[in-house]
Amino acid sequence: MELVGGERVVNGSIKRAYPLQSMRSASGHVSTASPGGGELGMFGPGVGPCGPDAARLVAIIVENNRTFESCLVFFYDNWATKMQFLKRHYKLRVKGRGLVALEWEAGAETEERMQCVVVAERNVLKKTLDRKPRLFNFPHSLHIEVAYEEPQRLPDSDQLRYLPSKTITTRDLHSATPARQTLIQAQAPPRKKPNHGKRTLEVARMTSPAYRYSPLSELVDGFADIYGVVVNMTLPKKTSGRDFCMTVSVTDESCPTRAAAIQVNIFYPTIEKIPKIKFVGDIIRFHKVKIQQYQDRIQGLSLSRATRHLVLREKANGSLEQVTNSDTWTFESSDELRTRKLLKWARKSLAEDDTLPQGCSLAPKLLSELKFAEGFIDLVVRVLNVDDCDEPVRLTVWDGSGSAEESDQVLVRALQDKGVAVPPYGLLKEVIMSSCWLVVREMCFVDGMLKNWCRFRNLAVGVDEPIPGAVIAPGGREILRFREVSSFVLMPDFALDVRRRCSLMGTPNSSITANNDQLRTCSPTENRVSPEQVVTVIPDRIRKNIPVTPLREILSSPQTPRKFHCWARVRSIWPNDIEKICKPKSGNSDEFIYSFALTVEEGSECLSIIVYGKDAVSQHLQQQM
Repeated sequence: MELVGGERVVNGSIKRAYPLQSMRSASGHVSTASPGGGELGMFGPGVGPCGPDAARLVAIIVENNRTFESCLVFFYDNWATKMQFLKRHYKLRVKGRGLVALEWEAGAETEERMQCVVVAERNVLKKTLDRKPRLFNFPHSLHIEVAYEEPQRLPDSDQLRYLPSKTITTRDLHSATPARQTLIQAQAPPRKKPNHGKRTLEVARMTSPAYRYSPLSELVDGFADIYGVVVNMTLPKKTSGRDFCMTVSVTDESCPTRAAAIQVNIFYPTIEKIPKIKFVGDIIRFHKVKIQQYQDRIQGLSLSRATRHLVLREKANGSLEQVTNSDTWTFESSDELRTRKLLKWARKSLAEDDTLPQGCSLAPKLLSELKFAEGFIDLVVRVLNVDDCDEPVRLTVWDGSGSAEESDQVLVRALQDKGVAVPPYGLLKEVIMSSCWLVVREMCFVDGMLKNWCRFRNLAVGVDEPIPGAVIAPGGREILRFREVSSFVLMPDFALDVRRRCSLMGTPNSSITANNDQLRTCSPTENRVSPEQVVTVIPDRIRKNIPVTPLREILSSPQTPRKFHCWARVRSIWPNDIEKICKPKSGNSDEFIYSFALTVEEGSECLSIIVYGKDAVSQHLQQQM
C-alpha cells in the first residue's frame, strides 16, 4: 500500500482470491461453521475486522509488482457483491477517501500479521466501531474507486493478455441495473457445499501469429515467449553439473530501467550453443523460456532442451543481423517490426537510464579514481592494445580521465612499438586476464574489442607493492585483474556511461569510438571544449596576488582549515537536478542562496568542495539571475 497525493492506494496483481462468502445463516445469525467464518477461517485469512458486522465478504491478497509486498483487501456487503468476479492474476488498483488500513492476523495457525485494507460502506464501519471503538478512525467521507484489468489466458500458453481497464466507484454500488454476473448468481440455486475448485481464466480469442509475445511486466509462472533489450550479462561459467550458465538482464517498454530488468539464466552444455550477445542494446528473443519467482522477483530460465533463442542487432547498413544456434527459425514481418521498435526505444532508454543493474551497487568508475577503489570495481573504457602473445593476456585501457603524465611509461612504449596511437591526454592502465581470455574469445568479443567502448564488471583491484629502494612508476601501483567473477560486454556509443566519458574530452561519441587511427592525429586542444566565455567572481586582490595552489598540495596540507586559491576542472555537481542547487534563506522565502557540492580534479587528484551561502552568492551572479 502506498500514499499518493495524501490518499491510500493499493496497486498490484491479485495473488490469491477467495470466493464470495455469506457471513449469516438463513435465520440471520452469524455463521459458526468454522472458527473464522466458512472457508476463510479454515483455509484463508479469516473474515477480517468487519466480518461479524457484515453479511457478505470477498477477500483477496494483492501483491505489489514493484516491491512484491502483499496486502489483504476485504470487501464487505455491496462491495463484496460487486467484486465477487475477481480471480487470481487480475490487475487491481484501489484508491480514494474512506479506505481503512490496519494490520490483521492473516492465519490462525501461523499468526502472521499483514497489512490490511477494508472496503465497506458507512453502516458496516459504524457497527464495527460500536463493537471495537478504537480499532480504526471513522472516515469523514467515502468515495472509493476500484480499477481492474481482466486477464485472459493465451491459447496454448501459460501467459496472459489483459483487457482494457474498468472502474467501479462507490456510486455504482446501488445502480438500478445489477451486473450480469450478479443476476445469474441470484437466480442460481444455493450450493450445499462450498466450491473449493480452481476458478480458471477465460481463453483469449487471438487471430495473431503462432507466437504471442508477452510484455516483461506481465509475466507469470509458466512458459513464455518474450522479446527483450540486453542491458547486462555475465560470461558463461561452468556449473557444478555438465552445463555452462550465463545470466542476461533484459528490459522492454513495460520494464524500462536496468534496475527493473528481468534476469534470464541460460544453460547449455557447450559455450558454442550459448547466445552470442556482444553489445548492451542487443535484442534477444526467447521461445518457451520458463518463468518463475526467485527471491521475490520474476526470473527466466532458458533450458537447452526446450528454449530457443535469437539474438538480433542492427548492422551499419541498416539490415538486421540474426544469430542463433538453431538450424531453422522463424522471422516474419511482425518480428522485424517488433525488433526495430525495440531498437529505437533502446537508443532512447539507454541514453537516459541512470539506474544500476541488479547486483551493481556503484556506477562504473573512472581510471583516475582507482587509487580510491577497493575490492572489485566496474569500468567503461576503450581497449587500445591486446597483448596475447604470452600468458596472461594484457589489455591496455583508457577512458580519457586523469593525466597522461601519470601513465606507466612501459604501457606507453608498448603502444608506440606496435604503432598504436598514444592518446595525448588521459591515464593508461592495464587489465590482466588469464584463463577467462578463452571464454572472451569464444564469445566473439575480440573483433569488436578494439573498435568499441567496453564495460568490465567486477575487476579485482590490487596494489603492486614496490621493491624497497626502487623507483615507483607514476600510475603503476594499481593492478586490475580479470577474475572468474568478472564479466565483459561491448557498449554502444549512445549509452549513458559512454557519453559521460566522451564529455571528458568534449568530442562527439562517433569521433571517439570510430577507430584508433583518429587518436594518432588528434591533439589535446582538438579534444577539449574551449569555453566561449569565462566568468569569474574571484576578487582581483586574490587573483593577482595569491598564487594558485595545486590540488596535490591542498590534499597534503597539514593545516586545517585553511584557504587556498586553486585552478581545477569540475568533474561533477551534486545535486544533479539544477533546480535544487539553491534554496530559500531561513526566515525569508523571497531570497535564495546556493547550496551544492562540486567534485573537481587536477591530473589524478580530485577534491570535493561544498559551496554554500556567501561562497556562492555574489553581486555579479545576482545580476545574471
